[in-house]
Amino acid sequence: MTQITHLLPDSRAVGTGELPETRLGVQFTRYPGHEDRPLVESLRAALDDGFTLVVLNSIAAELSGEAPDELNEVAEEARRADVELQLGLGCAGPFDDPARIRAGLNRTLARGLELGVTEFFVYTRSVREGAVEQGRFLDHPAQLRLIRANLEALAPAARDAKVRINVKTHEDLASPEVQSLVQALDPAVFGIGFDVANLVVRGEDPVEAARVLGPQVRMTHLEDAVLFPLPHGYRRRLRAIGEGVFDWEAILGHLFRAGVRDFTLEQHRGKFDAPVFDRSWFTHEPHLDAVGLGQLARLGVATHDGVARGHIPALADWDDEPAPAERRRQLLHSAATVRTILTSIGAGVKKPATILSGEEGLS
Repeated sequence: MTQITHLLPDSRAVGTGELPETRLGVQFTRYPGHEDRPLVESLRAALDDGFTLVVLNSIAAELSGEAPDELNEVAEEARRADVELQLGLGCAGPFDDPARIRAGLNRTLARGLELGVTEFFVYTRSVREGAVEQGRFLDHPAQLRLIRANLEALAPAARDAKVRINVKTHEDLASPEVQSLVQALDPAVFGIGFDVANLVVRGEDPVEAARVLGPQVRMTHLEDAVLFPLPHGYRRRLRAIGEGVFDWEAILGHLFRAGVRDFTLEQHRGKFDAPVFDRSWFTHEPHLDAVGLGQLARLGVATHDGVARGHIPALADWDDEPAPAERRRQLLHSAATVRTILTSIGAGVKKPATILSGEEGLS
């Protein structure tokens, strides 16, 4: 990757001469190493490591009574540390009873509003080749209409509270579909949650998607990836930012230029393929273009070359899940890489109010 060393034309805040402030965030259900501990300890660990934005994947366990509800304590501690709390609402469909989906989303939204949350995200679980639901076949456009209806049911409460709901670029949706969903909804309420690693599952170029979606992006879910060539296509595996094959200078540059100021790291374990060598796959992927597929092939070549040079483990070595200490190392490596790139393109990265873990964190 080529390091960018010049300031973007609009990188200084108007009339101040100061660099626009960005935040490094982290997203989790529990922070690495705190999987079986109270949620407030996960928050403290993230604060100790210097993150200035925390996104909770889910509070389903707290709402169901499966885990003690420490959410008020978590929100209060975040406020004291001047760290914003953001929240995942859950799945917006399309399958299952729409009334149940909407009730669950609205219940989580209401609890988030009580906590003072102003930015939320939702994800989707559509089936591109279509599926039978309650006795009738739903093709993908019909599924998208159901997702839109479920999201519209959230709009009144979100609009009244002046909060934002961001539709995530999940593995099941192409970025043009997410963009079309958001454009069809109230722009004062709905934005895009940019999950960069999911784009390659749909055969898309992450750099071009960052450029196109950037003006509508309000949340980010960032993780690097590698793409292993297989007989039917590419297999995605996830890595710390800077240890994969994405062009982060270009991705972050597009997002920053578009006005994105929150850069949140996500770790998940989804293992997906992009079967681009399977002719039948293209039937349900109308968004694909030659340029994007060319960039996907380039990422596959970069992965192959990285394995050959010993910089990337071979696919056979990716079966074991990383231990908590390794997952924390990956988060801190990702944060350091993003901080370096943002600084190089003219961003002022917000410093944490307090660092308790010394040089191990982001200080």
